[in-house]
Amino acid sequence: MAAAGLLLAAFSATREPAGLVHRPADRAPAPARAVAFAPVPQAPTAQPVPATAAPAKAATAPAVTLNVIAPPQLLVGETNELVVGVGPNGGIAEISFTLQFDADVLQVRAATDGSWTAGAQPRFVADIAGTEDRVQIRSAVVGRHVASGIVAIVEFQAVAPGHTRVLLSDVTVKDAAGRVVPFAVSASSLPVVVVSLPPPGP
Repeated sequence: MAAAGLLLAAFSATREPAGLVHRPADRAPAPARAVAFAPVPQAPTAQPVPATAAPAKAATAPAVTLNVIAPPQLLVGETNELVVGVGPNGGIAEISFTLQFDADVLQVRAATDGSWTAGAQPRFVADIAGTEDRVQIRSAVVGRHVASGIVAIVEFQAVAPGHTRVLLSDVTVKDAAGRVVPFAVSASSLPVVVVSLPPPGP
């Protein structure tokens, strides 16, 4: 009986007070998971565009000037000269052209080289037509030639009274490499008047 009392007393001592609810111990918090976020795409940084220099314009070579001089009036039977010259230039190697006349008024007699080729190795060709109404001239030098002066002297004769024109055509100017060079002509059509000889005096 005494043992039963002691057992009951011991049991009573180990009982929790009334109203106390036993809860299991809180569990340890779960470790936080690392969440991987996709990188937000950044707007591309504008790269500086290098300034592009405007293409340089090709230098335009100045035109070579050809001067044509002829007497405005002649007497029938008179012989005179027409002169073709070249002005200052940066270096040319060939000049060619054609001169044309009215054969009923003027006729070509001869053509010779001028001072333009002085100091160079000249090659001069003058082709006079059988009808004597035109002459084709080609004056050239070996290599580049920087000079101005007379290209050709054309001798012609007045054969009858009348009005005519000396026409300059088929002009070509080239440099030492054979490239065509711009040119300008002072006059491509020159008027010439041929008058009769005055009657002999008494």
